[in-house]
Amino acid sequence: MFSTFFVNTCILVTFLYITGLISQRYKIRLHTLKRKIHWIGGALFGCYGIVMMYYSIPVGFNTIADLRHLAIVATATYIGAPATLMATLFICVGRLLLFGINTQASVGAIFMMLVGLGCALLSHLSWSRLPKLMIMNVFAMGIIFCSLMINLKNLDDVLHVYPLQLFISMIGGCLLYLIAESINTSNELLLRLEHTSYTDHLTNLSNRRQLEFSLEEKLPQARQRHEHLSVLVLDIDHFKEVNDTYGHAAGDAVLRQLGQILMEKCRPNDVVTRSGGEEFTVLLPNCAFRQALRIANQILSGVNQHEFILADGLVLKVTVSIGVTTFPGTGEDMSGAALLEQADKALYEAKNAGRNRVCSYET
Repeated sequence: MFSTFFVNTCILVTFLYITGLISQRYKIRLHTLKRKIHWIGGALFGCYGIVMMYYSIPVGFNTIADLRHLAIVATATYIGAPATLMATLFICVGRLLLFGINTQASVGAIFMMLVGLGCALLSHLSWSRLPKLMIMNVFAMGIIFCSLMINLKNLDDVLHVYPLQLFISMIGGCLLYLIAESINTSNELLLRLEHTSYTDHLTNLSNRRQLEFSLEEKLPQARQRHEHLSVLVLDIDHFKEVNDTYGHAAGDAVLRQLGQILMEKCRPNDVVTRSGGEEFTVLLPNCAFRQALRIANQILSGVNQHEFILADGLVLKVTVSIGVTTFPGTGEDMSGAALLEQADKALYEAKNAGRNRVCSYET
């Protein structure tokens, strides 16, 4: 009996590890789960509960004991109520399909549904995860005790298996919590490190590395889908004078506020990058040349109208020069580096023409 409950715990721990790898692979965060992930996670943990039923202990006619309720408890603690109901549905249907539709199986399925409903409600508590998990575990074991009493109709038969099941369930719950928290912490750390490696620390925009990665991804897509891909390169005019006159803290404030303007003027799927110093690059997927010019002029107008406020309350007015180019306007076989070079040439043309303007690349 002990070995079977131990196997149940090992199965759940193994599945938790697999789930951790899946969430790491697809960059899933617990606090930003989408509805689709709720249903998928619920189905996944429901399957885990069904597998644990294969390693159950017969304790009476068509009556079994196992730790499948821990799959429901884990789902409620770490994913949420919708996923809990999905996992419960899978487990209840699995119970009936695997062991036949009879009175004992139906009672077990009904009481497991009560476990799922109760855990779904308890998942809304504003407590930390450990108290919630332990309360759900105790609640589930209380429901299971009632189920065993109805099926076995003999307290001695129930007490033959229930104390050990309760003990292993509580130990398994603690082990579940430790492993799940370890997996969640490591995934969160990995996601933060990845975010840092692709993000400019000052403006919180994409950095040069992310720009190159996005360009390698978007350019072949544009070529394959016969779409336009535009690039804007902009530079703050006379930025060195801002640093020399007001200090680097003032220059940083200007860069941060310019980053906000770019995010407001560009589309949600555009890649806005601080590519170095006072230079910014904007990658515009599925954007024709005239639309790119319109966005560039919106940025130019937004910068001209904006009052850049420094930490001491001083207000500055700055301008930018912008270079624009569009693929495939100058060749289907162009590389990402060549596209950036064209935008740079257009930027230098805007600088040489007097700054505070938009210029486009011409063959």
